Amino acid sequence: MSTFTAQLLVGHGHPNDGGICGITHTLHLSENSRPAWVLQTAGAGRKNEITWIPTLENMLDDALLMIGIYVLKDETLCKMIDCFFSNKQKNYIELYDIEPIHLSEMRTRCYELSSDLKIMISVFEGSTVQRQLHAISAYDFDFEVCLSVYQKTYNVWSGKREERGEIRPS
Repeated sequence: MSTFTAQLLVGHGHPNDGGICGITHTLHLSENSRPAWVLQTAGAGRKNEITWIPTLENMLDDALLMIGIYVLKDETLCKMIDCFFSNKQKNYIELYDIEPIHLSEMRTRCYELSSDLKIMISVFEGSTVQRQLHAISAYDFDFEVCLSVYQKTYNVWSGKREERGEIRPS
């Protein structure tokens, strides 16, 4: 069973309120023996699912690259995937199969994109993405990051429910 450790919601920010509205896509990061980003069009179910096996060093950048290609449909990035991706199926990509210089070129193009998108990033306990959050400063999108502050979970080894963190009233 794979564990989901991060989620990205892609939509738009409200001009007067926080949160996100008009969610068009979701990305979920599955991490266990091999990480995978799974992108879905909101409401479309599994039929529009695209899975990428990301690079460990740039997992968050890889998710944002998926957004540039499949959500924003940037023409330059779409041409790059036609040139650089040998898997023409394109709904399952292993990024370690792509030349690192080509991935770097694609990420550089993604940094140049500007959009009114808002991306909500929920980072769960133990996610590799938590160490890569600094990467979002390179992008011209709206972001909101939600981190795990409290956990109450059953520990099968101790037979007890354990709490970590703290919920503070705002």
